[in-house]
Order: sequence, then structure tokens, then C-alpha cells
Amino acid sequence: MQKYGLIGDPISHSKSPAIQNAALQACQIKGEYRLLNTPGEELAQIVARLRADNVQGFNVTTPFKQAIIPFLAGLDQSAAQIQAVNTVKNVAGKWIGYSTDGAGFWQSITVTPGMQVALLGAGGAVKAIISARPANVELVVFNHVSPHFTQHKVELQQLFGIELQPLPALTPKLGALDMLINATSVGLTDDLSILTQAEVAQLPAKAVVVDLIYRTQETLLMTYARQTGHQVIGGLPMLVNQGALSFEIWQQQVTPIASMTAALAD
Repeated sequence: MQKYGLIGDPISHSKSPAIQNAALQACQIKGEYRLLNTPGEELAQIVARLRADNVQGFNVTTPFKQAIIPFLAGLDQSAAQIQAVNTVKNVAGKWIGYSTDGAGFWQSITVTPGMQVALLGAGGAVKAIISARPANVELVVFNHVSPHFTQHKVELQQLFGIELQPLPALTPKLGALDMLINATSVGLTDDLSILTQAEVAQLPAKAVVVDLIYRTQETLLMTYARQTGHQVIGGLPMLVNQGALSFEIWQQQVTPIASMTAALAD
């Protein structure tokens, strides 16, 4: 039986087992994908156990997307650029790291030539999305000014030639956007919104609001966007598409995305 899993902490809320096991079943692959809760101090032991168990591959989530790298024998181009890994494959006994977050995001939305996109945040998800952005997308990035703002600004400039701007600079640009993406943690464990309702209302009617957070109840930002008549996309489409790319890396075959999506409704 093939063995796959997810390491991270916390991960009890993750829907990855549902979608990955649905894909395995749809492809008639004898295998299992399970959660592997990994307290930070146990990362080395968990990785050693995965190797001993001859696990074929695993996903990586917070807080180990960078910490996993020293345990790997190599990285694909995307993971090497952003120095973050969310997918690991056992290749002839060696762990190889990949990043499917960025490509998974862009596959989860409709891209139109020249679209104007505002990306909020400066963490790993932001870097992944920037690294995989289509050439015909105009992307601007904003974040709260914090003690780490300058560091994030230098990183984005060096990696991508993109200037990180303070969040207040977004307000005068709202009226020209085709899409707004929240890649911050605001709204993950609270009832706050990265933008006020009045700011969301300044977006053009055609603008799409994407919140990468996925949870049982929609975030306040998503509520504001619905109330102002905007199309809203949550974090599940990205989850499915990045998971589909992980499946393709592991299995070298097309992923049954319909089966993965249907599993979320169960």
C-alpha cells in the first residue's frame, strides 16, 4: 500500500485527507493519506519515521515549509526560489521538495489578460503566488507595517523585483482592481477583516475578492464582499488545485479534480 500524509501543527482542521484519499480511490490506487500532527520539536523524528516507513510522499504546512528543507536532497525551481516546500516526493530513496501553492492558486481562478490584482500579505503564500504569476497579470503587494515590514520588503524586491507597499497605500487603488487577494492571517481565528466594509465597497462591481483562509464560516472580508455584490472565492479551490498538483507529482498522472472537489461536500 502506498503511504502519504500531511505534517504540520496544527492540522486537525485539514481537509487534505478527504481530497487526497478521494483521488486515490478514483484512480483505483491502493494507498492511504493521513494526518501526521508534528510538534515542532519532533520534526526530525517524524521525518525519520516517514523514511523508515517508506512513505511515497507527503505534504508540508505551517510551520515547517522552510524547516523541512535541511532534510531534503533537492528542490524544484519554484521551491528553491521561494525557499519553501509544501510537497515532498520519495525519489529512489531521496526526499525531493516542491512548491505547488502558487501554481495551484492561479489554476483555481480565471485569469484575464492585463488584470489588475492586489495581493495582501508578505508570507510564504504570497511568495508562492508571486513566483507562479502569469506574465499577463499586473500584481501589486501590500501589507501591514510591522517590525518585519522592512525585511519583507527587501525579500520581495530581491526575489521578484516587486515593491511591498504599506496597506494604507491600497485605498486609492481599490477602484482600479480586477481582483483582491487576502493572503494574511486576518480572519483565520478571529472575526476581523483586513479591509473595512467601506473600502470593499470601493472595488469595481467586476472585481473578485479572494480570501485564502478556509474555515467553516466565511470570513468577515468575504461577508463584506458578498454584501457589496462582488464575486467571492474562499480558500478551498486553491487547496484542491495545489493538492491536485501534489497528486500529479506523486503519481505521474492526471488528477481527478472532480472527485477531490466532491469529497469536500461530504
